[in-house]
Amino acid sequence: MDRAELQQLLRQRPFQPFRVVVSDGGAYEVRNPRMNLLAESFIKIGIPDASLPEPICDHTEFVWLKDIVRIEPLSAAPSVNS
Repeated sequence: MDRAELQQLLRQRPFQPFRVVVSDGGAYEVRNPRMNLLAESFIKIGIPDASLPEPICDHTEFVWLKDIVRIEPLSAAPSVNS
């Protein structure tokens, strides 16, 4: 995955949620751009705490950009993250 492309997705306004699919078959939903940390070669994807009404990060998942196989758009409705 190209870092600039991912950065553009995180910065677009209005924000459009998306799913990151990785080479091992895993997938992570990005529904809030402020719960992620994009670095030069990886992204830490914030996984929200589903028990709270506000988007608060419960933990993060470390994903190498080279392992991202595709990005898929999501609807705006919240769902459970992988």
